[in-house]
Amino acid sequence: MHCAPPPPSAYIMEYIMNTIQVKGGKKYQKDIAEETVWWCLGYFDIDDVNIRVKIEPYKDCWGTCSEGNKEQSYDITVVNNQSLRDFIATVVHEMVHVKQYVKNRWKGDGEEEAERLQYKLTDKLWKEDII
Repeated sequence: MHCAPPPPSAYIMEYIMNTIQVKGGKKYQKDIAEETVWWCLGYFDIDDVNIRVKIEPYKDCWGTCSEGNKEQSYDITVVNNQSLRDFIATVVHEMVHVKQYVKNRWKGDGEEEAERLQYKLTDKLWKEDII
């Protein structure tokens, strides 16, 4: 006995598009930044965003996060000359800010949560052998 599949109208389809663009830095830094952003998107359950990461020399802080020009787009900068653990923690820190923007949940300037989670999640990511 062979059963036919249900008609296409019976399917509910949801298409979620996350895009990540990483510029600057060395290849391994780009790869690590991208993997870290993907991991954070999954961990924070964030969908349908555009993340642009720019890796650059130190200016006045180790990382920044701001809303981009388009809806659901975010621009992150990360300083390239830090230890590997600090580099990953900076990406995680800025991704906490992305989560705060997306979910519209902030306490104060959001720094307390970002600082509390940056190394905790970096170590979790490391233990899960993502990096």
